[in-house]
Amino acid sequence: MKKFRRIACMISGLALLLSAVAGCGGEGKTETKAETKAETKASPEGVAETAAGGENSSDPVKIALYGPLTGNNAQYGLTYQATINALCEKVNAEGGINGREVVVEVFDDKNDPKEALNVANLIVSDPEIVAVIGSQTSSPTLAAAPVFEEAGLPMITPQASHVDITPTGEHIFGIASLAPFEGGVIARQMVEDGYKKVAAIYANDDYGLNIIERWESDVKGAGLEIVDMEQYISGQTSDFTPLLSKIKEAGAEAVYIEPSYADAAMICTQMEQLEMGNVQKYACSMCYTDSFLEAAGASAEGMKVCNFLYPETTDETFLALKDLLKEKTQMENIDVYATNAHDAFMLLVDAMKEVGTDGGAVAKWLAEVKDWPGACGPITFDETRHPDKQLFWFQVEEGQFSYIGQ
Repeated sequence: MKKFRRIACMISGLALLLSAVAGCGGEGKTETKAETKAETKASPEGVAETAAGGENSSDPVKIALYGPLTGNNAQYGLTYQATINALCEKVNAEGGINGREVVVEVFDDKNDPKEALNVANLIVSDPEIVAVIGSQTSSPTLAAAPVFEEAGLPMITPQASHVDITPTGEHIFGIASLAPFEGGVIARQMVEDGYKKVAAIYANDDYGLNIIERWESDVKGAGLEIVDMEQYISGQTSDFTPLLSKIKEAGAEAVYIEPSYADAAMICTQMEQLEMGNVQKYACSMCYTDSFLEAAGASAEGMKVCNFLYPETTDETFLALKDLLKEKTQMENIDVYATNAHDAFMLLVDAMKEVGTDGGAVAKWLAEVKDWPGACGPITFDETRHPDKQLFWFQVEEGQFSYIGQ
């Protein structure tokens, strides 16, 4: 059994990310405004006089990134920003996109659908922005995606995985697997582990409702008894003890915890306070982060967490990203949020190197790409405009994620 050392605590992890976000200065700049809009810019070396396809090489290629930079999910958005900052600098140092400078403008949607809609309208009002990356969770992404589709802007979400996001239109893509896939994998693991009475606690949002539907269906199909299902409002609920007490009283042997890492940490802590140590905990990939381990502490011990990334992979793209981020951001524990941000950004860069910045041409290139070398494995988009992914299982042991199998 292999153990992966916890690198940073939640506070220091955020500090490193903030440092990396601000540290794209020098040749570039990052500034936050009232609308929480920031610009990341790095100048290419040896800019060509003209770009492929006749586009004026003096015009930068603008890509928008929107996601949560503040609030409970800020860790995810800051990871996206730090990763893409580093990649943007590298791409520009190597000549940009066919000699054109790449500029990334960053917007904070605060993990709020209304804010995401405002951000989307702000993005499409800028005719220089040619593609979009975001958001982190399903509800903001569902709110924003129709705006980008109508404008003909290619959008790749690194993580949002609700089944209704990519059907918005042919310009909308997702790097993560669809949410129901993960719910099914967790249900299957509970079955394989031999539990008969199970429960779930999940966020009452688009992602939570989507993933729990598949989990519930598969658990019931396998003959397990669901003794309780409790939902809460993410970002607002802090006292989970009434919900957890119901799960305890129902006699659950195992519980599926489906929230962000911040909520999951509070749930684990309160389960410990309620002396629910005999209940096996399962969590989705959003909890595979050092910030969760630090926040949950000893209460996370024994929890099983699935993740799309095997940290000891020898994949060349992953290792190159790991080296880059260690150099530029001091991040050593590269998680799926960094790899997915890499894949979203570099797919757009490669597409525009091949076909230019026309939204329809970029979307067509993305739809037809085969075995593109992503940091989390080769990418080929299926009919849902999501790639196939593989999940790995880990268990928290002595404050570390220990690999236990697929």
